[in-house]
Amino acid sequence: MSRPDDSSLTDEQLAIVQRYANRLLHEASSVGRFPTPVPDLMAAAKVTLVEDEDLDAGYIARVMRKAKAGIATLKSALSKVLGLFESRDRIVVIDRIVPAPKKPFVKLHETGHGYMPHQSKLYALMQDCDRSLDPDTTDLFEREANVFAAEVLFQGERFAKEAAEYEFGHRAPIALAKKYGASNYSTFRRYVTTHREVCCLVVLEPPFHQEGEEVRAQVRRVIASRSFAARFAVDILRPDVTPLHPLSSAIPVPFTRRVVKPHDVWLIDRNCERRLVSVESFNTTHQILVLIRDKGPAPHRHIAVD
Repeated sequence: MSRPDDSSLTDEQLAIVQRYANRLLHEASSVGRFPTPVPDLMAAAKVTLVEDEDLDAGYIARVMRKAKAGIATLKSALSKVLGLFESRDRIVVIDRIVPAPKKPFVKLHETGHGYMPHQSKLYALMQDCDRSLDPDTTDLFEREANVFAAEVLFQGERFAKEAAEYEFGHRAPIALAKKYGASNYSTFRRYVTTHREVCCLVVLEPPFHQEGEEVRAQVRRVIASRSFAARFAVDILRPDVTPLHPLSSAIPVPFTRRVVKPHDVWLIDRNCERRLVSVESFNTTHQILVLIRDKGPAPHRHIAVD
């Protein structure tokens, strides 16, 4: 089942988060420094980092006692805790199982809890898990912290301006992920949501097939630019990818192949007209990141897919 994307904020909420993110970037003298210097940002936010801990029940109980956090001042996680922010001593703790590429985002997410005063003053202890760190969270504070982390990590509008200088395609976010110190997934996501092209990212789970069955890849999430969502009903991309799906050609064959080069397919737009789109994919081994870019009305003849 594909996951929804509920990371959006209202314009007013977004403006507030962006203001805090921009202020921290300037306080840490981090604008234009690469990779984005997370330690300096955390220091400017006056939070202390503790890494590589096992955030089990015993550790969390000790932190709660020290913070004197009760039920009313505790924002608890729904599953295994990956990060937490303790407001009295302004401590950020990151669990040892957090993958290295994801750590910068998690650190800045927890920093956001501590830096935005309307959050830090409300809870003595805030815990985060995969669900609260995921873009599909419905919790407002977590959405704000996610957006804060992305705004800081990608340095506001700087990322979009730099991305526009590259030829559109998977090579651009891969290069920018290394430069900014972000994961491939978060960079691809930022790429399509800020790019001037009419574009979309479809995240597929690794493909599989059982004997006698067709190849199948589960659609994990669809992230579309506003212009893409205005032109296409993105639900047409959500069913599992099988040979009849418009993105079937984006599944790498063999499954270990890293890249599927750009090629044209067609999609039906909201006016029930066919449009050509360019499709390419990058296999991270954990997921397949499919980039789609609108190219214009499709000619009347049949379009062959390589």
